[in-house]
Amino acid sequence: MVSRRAIALGTLLLAFALAAPPRAEACSMCRCSDPVFSALGQGLYLQSGFKLAIDWSRSNQSEGPPDDFESQVRNTVTLTASYSWRENLTFVAQLPYVWAHQDATDGVEETRDLGDPAFYVYGRLWSSEFAQGLGRRAWLSAMVGVKTPWGQNDATVNGERADEHVQPGTGATNLSGGLSFLYLFDAESSIFASTTYIGTGRNKFGYKYGNNFQVNVVYDRKLTDWLDALVETNFLYAREDQVDFSGLVDENTGGKSLYITPRIAFHVARGLVARASAQFPIWKDLNGIQSIHPTYSAGLTYVF
Repeated sequence: MVSRRAIALGTLLLAFALAAPPRAEACSMCRCSDPVFSALGQGLYLQSGFKLAIDWSRSNQSEGPPDDFESQVRNTVTLTASYSWRENLTFVAQLPYVWAHQDATDGVEETRDLGDPAFYVYGRLWSSEFAQGLGRRAWLSAMVGVKTPWGQNDATVNGERADEHVQPGTGATNLSGGLSFLYLFDAESSIFASTTYIGTGRNKFGYKYGNNFQVNVVYDRKLTDWLDALVETNFLYAREDQVDFSGLVDENTGGKSLYITPRIAFHVARGLVARASAQFPIWKDLNGIQSIHPTYSAGLTYVF
């Protein structure tokens, strides 16, 4: 007889397979979320030792008037590895592989290669005393991170360098910093919040993606021993991109946006969790000509 877990997992995978369109519409802003918490969840705080995660996401971006229109679709598979030492320090590394497709007024371009690896360090600033039955109920951590320029940023199509927006990597170093907080209401529910500022670098071709700031809040509720439901709100403020060394801005980039992101986490086996989410824009104030559509993601996390 097929178990309830198998039925639930099959339904989850089918729902997201149907939700993801075969040819995605384009949206204006890259996915907004906390990339480490999205991959590791509460395990970022509650479990020491090694953790691994693999995630797929599909993001979309379009910009420009009809005579200079660009529409990009990016599928990314990201491997995340982390190690927590005595609840005081957590080290995280992320390695993405990118499939990028762009439709523009002057033709179609496609690339696929390694994106930019990123590294993060989380340091515990404060935590509550142990509570009976729950352990520590609250944690406050500081995060510093660096996104390296090691991804492919010189991909070519028909012998010429592909457009900047279709390059798998940015070719620039980004530095990030922020705070994150987790609070357990009880054994079945919690809230997570994080703020992050990312200062972007300029690549050797002069392009600089806009600096950005984001705030994420996640409520997690355990429905059964094997199924969690989560809902996130994500706010992103991004500056305009600069297209050359002079600092000339692309007026059809950057802006403010607010999203709601429902997520399901399915406990497949001890230490193994399957996840899926869909991110919906609910408010926007974007620069120039841009558009936003939902973004989908799914992944697996394993705690050793």
